[in-house]
Amino acid sequence: MDEMIRRAIDESIAEVAVATGSDIYLVEADVRGGGRIIELTIEADKGVSIDQCAKLSRTIRARLEACEENLMLAAGDFELMVSSPGIGEPIRVSRQYLRHLGRKMKVVYLDSEGERKEIEGKLTEASLEGEEPSITIEPVVKGKKKKTSGREPLTLRLADVVKAVVQTEW
Repeated sequence: MDEMIRRAIDESIAEVAVATGSDIYLVEADVRGGGRIIELTIEADKGVSIDQCAKLSRTIRARLEACEENLMLAAGDFELMVSSPGIGEPIRVSRQYLRHLGRKMKVVYLDSEGERKEIEGKLTEASLEGEEPSITIEPVVKGKKKKTSGREPLTLRLADVVKAVVQTEW
């Protein structure tokens, strides 16, 4: 990603976080077409509102259009999309686990032999500090009444997690 674009994104996120009193952070940035298409996914520990996405989009656009050294950006000749992760999107940044404590998740992980396994359950703990960040999942039985399965909670090192997706409960 172009250094100028990255700096504009980082500075804008910091500015909007202070202005809105939130803890917005970048989950994913996809810049294509030589900077003509910029797609950002942002998150906050308490969730992101549409207003926050719009404010961040306006702030980034203003910063990029003020870049005199890049005529394409200065002319506003680019697409900018700012959104929060959608339902069913996998977790991409470890900090996202904190937002989803207490929620049901489906986690694909590698066991001690390197075999792919899957567990569905409630995220009960996220330890992100230290040498081996980990999450703890309490398995649940599928059915109308969400009950624990009687199995012990499973603690997984984040290094062993292949994919984790929050499950919607209706």
